[in-house]
Amino acid sequence: MKSIKKSYKNAFLMLLAGVLTVGCSSDFLDEPPLGFLDEDTYLTTEDAGYKLLVDCYRPILDHWTYQTMKFDLGDQLSDDFSKGGSDANDRIAITDVARGNPLPTNTLLTDLWNHRYQTAIGRCNVFLDLVTPETPLIHSGGSMVSQEEKQRWIAEGHFLRAFYYFDLVTIFGNVPIIEKPLGAVDKEEIVKSDYAEVIQFILSDLDKAIADPNLPSAKNLPASEIGRITKEAAMAFRARVHMFDRNYEAAKGDLKAVIDANCYDLVDNYEDLFNSAEKGYKSKEAVFITLRNYNPPYANGSVCPQMNVGRAGAGGWGGECPTIDLVNEYEVGDPRLVHTVLSSGDIFVKPDGTEEVHDYSGYDNFPQQHSRKQYPDWSRRPVSSLIETDWTFYHIRYADVLLMYAECLVETNGDKQAVVDILNKIRYRAFVTTSPVDTYAKSRKFNVTEDKRVTEDIFNAKYKVKVTDDLRAAVRHERRVELGGEGLRLYDLLRWNIFVPKMQAFGKTEEGRYSNAGTQVTEKTWPYPIPQNEIDYVGGALTQNDNY
Repeated sequence: MKSIKKSYKNAFLMLLAGVLTVGCSSDFLDEPPLGFLDEDTYLTTEDAGYKLLVDCYRPILDHWTYQTMKFDLGDQLSDDFSKGGSDANDRIAITDVARGNPLPTNTLLTDLWNHRYQTAIGRCNVFLDLVTPETPLIHSGGSMVSQEEKQRWIAEGHFLRAFYYFDLVTIFGNVPIIEKPLGAVDKEEIVKSDYAEVIQFILSDLDKAIADPNLPSAKNLPASEIGRITKEAAMAFRARVHMFDRNYEAAKGDLKAVIDANCYDLVDNYEDLFNSAEKGYKSKEAVFITLRNYNPPYANGSVCPQMNVGRAGAGGWGGECPTIDLVNEYEVGDPRLVHTVLSSGDIFVKPDGTEEVHDYSGYDNFPQQHSRKQYPDWSRRPVSSLIETDWTFYHIRYADVLLMYAECLVETNGDKQAVVDILNKIRYRAFVTTSPVDTYAKSRKFNVTEDKRVTEDIFNAKYKVKVTDDLRAAVRHERRVELGGEGLRLYDLLRWNIFVPKMQAFGKTEEGRYSNAGTQVTEKTWPYPIPQNEIDYVGGALTQNDNY
């Protein structure tokens, strides 16, 4: 199969030959092309091991099969967003999956499979196979890489392989476990592992990473290394995996450790999270993130704003359209709505003083809305382009950690007051200290008007969660409005075991019938089908999921 059929040597040479023109603001990702060398010779060159490690991170920078796909899958297969685009046939592969009965030839699913196995997991396997504690490696300048640093790199490699594998298990459920570089002769040995085995493999990789004493705490991570894995980020992600597997007790321990490490906190203004590198992406709320900046020698922006901003006057391609169903989830006076959802008619001002009026008519956008979290205002566009900006997204942020911990407490009959305290900490930030209006815009439909603004007294009287409330419902509501548009909705619906009824109900709404999302969702929809070309290549050793 295309994603794993290359020989060990060819896979290595492809890795080294990749022109690494996509950079980011973190020094550790700004590495030059590697060139053609056999592996033994290459490993004796300066910075060889480090460059191999960097290449394990680099698949996250892929425009289409990682960045936009995060939202294609996590948001647009759910009741939170529709795909948008020029017309109904634009990116129809997303429609086919969102409807609920995609074919095994679906290109969205095939692209995910190929990218995670060939580009991402394949690189991690090459790295972990070549870089061992015994491998002599040389730093730039000629000094030898210490044992401790190699161990840190190996821990990062294990984390990243688990990170990429989790994308596969959340979509396909049952996938092959590939932990070594493969030669073509190995194809008949490729078989599907069941969901439980894959989850255990992911957890095993994460256990190795977290157990390594050389993996640093976020407290000790220098600014130049923001984006590299820390012990707290690895524990937070392991908790995410445990929660998908509904092991709340195990997840609770990891999340408590992350909170007790005192490395993170909420920023005061929710708006800052998505509109500022210094106040948001590099803030105390970022647990795991991939930074970017506009650096002309490298095409290192993200295509997400270009893809997911409104068409016509706004200059985008019209994807990622928040549903009316999502908008209706927000309480009156919740400023997170204005910082999550753009509306047709909203107005921003360009540097020359002219107005940018958003008009979402005339293309595939039933709700007439777009994601505010993916819209960089004009002050962040040095050459006016929607791609050449510092825009990025969070893999994990601290509000998510807090909400996961609150959920674990609910599901394990833990301290209800602790749940309430967490929810109210997040809600207080939202209602009281967050800007009630979009400070970057001239006019916004969802700005909170003066008569709807929530003061501290009003919050205490009307908006605080109480111990007597339905805390499970409160946590689930808070996750939806706090994390809306951040690619986590499908993950939540699946692990809460409410994906089928939620999507079936959505499919009966006017916007569901328009977009087809959920209209044919059944208990057989998930896990989604394994790409047919992969099965054909292996020749029967890899079998289709039973529900397809």
